[in-house]
Amino acid sequence: MSDWHSDCGTTHCRAGWVVVLAGEEGLKLEKQTSTEFAAKQIYKKSSDIRVSSNKFFVNNEESMEDIIRCAKEEKK
Repeated sequence: MSDWHSDCGTTHCRAGWVVVLAGEEGLKLEKQTSTEFAAKQIYKKSSDIRVSSNKFFVNNEESMEDIIRCAKEEKK
């Protein structure tokens, strides 16, 4: 996977969305480092809930389960 920002149908796009939704700062960090690193740092800065970068490479079902887990944790 070399393009995190394409509609490829895989969950790799999760990290790409994290970067895009963070705005200019997220995109700047991505350009300075990598999509995976930027997404990890954005998650780390924006929430106490930890998301393993391994979750950027799982299938759609497992990724959605983790996103739901995060949403439930945020709600607490």
